[in-house]
Amino acid sequence: MGSSAATDRVACPRRRLEGLRAPEDGPAYALAMPGADSWCEPFHEAWREGDGLDLRVRFARAQAAEMAAAVPVLTPGELIIGGDALRPIVIGRHTPFGRGVRVDYARAEALRERYPERAGEIAEIVGYWEGWLAEHPRFNGPVCHASLAYERALELGLDGLGEYVREWRSRNVGQRPECDVWYEALLTVIEGVAAFITAHAVAAEEMAARAETEAWREEWRQIAANCRHVAHHAPETFPQAVQLFYLVFLLCGHDSPGPLDRMLYPALRRDLQRGAITLDQAQEIVDCLWLKLAEKTAYGATLGGQLPDGSDAVNELSFLCLDSIRRLRLLSPRTAVRWHPGLDPGFMRQACAIVAEGATYPAFVNDTAIIGAAVGRGMAPEHAREYTFVGCGQVYPHGRGHGNYEDIMLSAAKPLELALHDGRDPMTGQQVGLHTGDPATFTTYEQLREAVHAQLEALVGGQIQAWNERRALADGQAWDFLRSLLTHSCVERGRDWHAGGADYSEGMVDMVGLTTLTDSLTALKRAVYEEQIISLPELTAIMDADWEGHEDLRMYFLHGLPKFGNGDPEADVLTAEEAAYVNDFIGSHRTHFGGRWGMDIIGWSGAVIYGEQTAATPDGRRRGEALADCAGPAQGRNTRGLTTTLTATARLPHATAHGPLALSLRFPKSAVSGAEGVGTLRAAIETYFRMGGQQVQISVASAADMRAAQAHPEQHRSLMVRVGGFSAYFTQLDKRFQDDMIARSEMEL
Repeated sequence: MGSSAATDRVACPRRRLEGLRAPEDGPAYALAMPGADSWCEPFHEAWREGDGLDLRVRFARAQAAEMAAAVPVLTPGELIIGGDALRPIVIGRHTPFGRGVRVDYARAEALRERYPERAGEIAEIVGYWEGWLAEHPRFNGPVCHASLAYERALELGLDGLGEYVREWRSRNVGQRPECDVWYEALLTVIEGVAAFITAHAVAAEEMAARAETEAWREEWRQIAANCRHVAHHAPETFPQAVQLFYLVFLLCGHDSPGPLDRMLYPALRRDLQRGAITLDQAQEIVDCLWLKLAEKTAYGATLGGQLPDGSDAVNELSFLCLDSIRRLRLLSPRTAVRWHPGLDPGFMRQACAIVAEGATYPAFVNDTAIIGAAVGRGMAPEHAREYTFVGCGQVYPHGRGHGNYEDIMLSAAKPLELALHDGRDPMTGQQVGLHTGDPATFTTYEQLREAVHAQLEALVGGQIQAWNERRALADGQAWDFLRSLLTHSCVERGRDWHAGGADYSEGMVDMVGLTTLTDSLTALKRAVYEEQIISLPELTAIMDADWEGHEDLRMYFLHGLPKFGNGDPEADVLTAEEAAYVNDFIGSHRTHFGGRWGMDIIGWSGAVIYGEQTAATPDGRRRGEALADCAGPAQGRNTRGLTTTLTATARLPHATAHGPLALSLRFPKSAVSGAEGVGTLRAAIETYFRMGGQQVQISVASAADMRAAQAHPEQHRSLMVRVGGFSAYFTQLDKRFQDDMIARSEMEL
């Protein structure tokens, strides 16, 4: 399996990942079919050849042709391969945030420069698709995150998956003959997947022929044999299972790998039981997989949690994955550990130790809260127990979901801005909200609150309606064959992923900066309506001028008034009530297919981005500063320690929110060092979860360390921070995000 290979499995691919190369790494090769180095348009050509066919079959054939034309990119030292250098103008394969048919205009321009004699041909291709897509605007469905049932391919193999499709085709076409063509399209796409994998086998065989030593030749022969096998059959070994998973994952747009330790464990267990692999050898393969996933910036993954029957899901592979996270210190896959009261204590201890070392992930999520919320909105318990994360951390029913899970992202502070300006956005001067009245007429806090709610309901409700309409347009007009194959119930129902085939269709609204809103409402309630130190119109005018000339007043609103997360009953109760109201309002809406919309507060770069689009707010925040970056207290506002922060945040509607309601915490390394520090960190996380909290994501970096990294980045390149739903090397962040990290309260245990 590679013990004879004279390479460091981690160092060589990692250098490549970081854009570096050492002489001992050897060359990288792009190998595929003859002529692969030249430009070709397999999707476009197959599409044009299919003129007159049903659009579903035509699309599937073109996708399959594009898969078959893959130009595999292989690197010496890899045990798990997968990469495609094919760069046509017209793309029909899945890419991150890309579905349907897309035109790569940058590629077209580059090809015009490279092949000036073919400028007319390039113009014809681009013009054809601009016209066709204009005539078929519904063909490309909404772009969305997903965690697919890759275990279906692992259990059945591609040939077995084809037989499964044929079986359900024969059951359904009698009553619904219109689905026959759709099933044909599925079978065509399976052939394309097999051809893509076979192309990698051919490339690996070519690598074996080029290898300089017998050890390298044997290794590439084995990789090629693995690919040849899984191009048709179910994997028989752990290396084959990992190889099949990664190649299919790559074809599906390398989005969110989901529960890796659950999907891949059956193959590892078989190999361990028959003595075909050792844990050290398995670790090497997991390391290689982790490097490949990082190469593609894989999104949400989960470890641990529960099996469908409620038992602990932790296994040997769970620990191997944690060890890869600890040693490799990569930015992805963005992994979360699912905690429940019966979780293997050694597993939780190791996960906490990794975070304490500064790896920033795994994040920690609470099965009790998230599963309970999922069951409450109608999910079967056994399906809810199989949830995973997608994207930056949205909760997803693994292999059973439909929805974008990053549908709507809104500034929760915007409705307050609009209410204070009768629906006019003070940042743009445009009337974007309802006319809720002159703020001077709001003689009571309740009147102000009603205006804010009216603006919020119009903003959120309008966005939900727009997304539902977009999903309705895709129903019957857009198709996603790969997601249909790898989402439970689509094949069985004979319905595409875009046509209601999945078990659950849900929508998500990310309310960025919710506690910026609630801190502002608390300030207005106290200072304007109770203490009456200033009128609402006067304060609004001062904020429109970004507090200019009123720094003392700003300091009072910033430091002299209650803030969420400091043990003040008024601030904490108001925040909990407002969060429940927002959650209930969003949850009262239904998707196009009848599922529930839900609220999440992930904490991501949107806190900075939306903050730049938001005027000064009554919590003392200046124009353009970041909004609250998680479901917990806003940055630097919680000054009374960890206990009050956890207690306040636990009051939010975790039991009913779709989630996650993510709490971001930052500790100095001294607070979590050693066995005692790790144990205290674990106790804090588990205490919060027993209080009902949904998620915790942790950075171990002091403000002093981060300021030092700003001053001397070359000395702190390994410093990692948790921005929100993703991790980053601190020195690679824009200064706006660095400053936002520094502004977070530094907790002590």
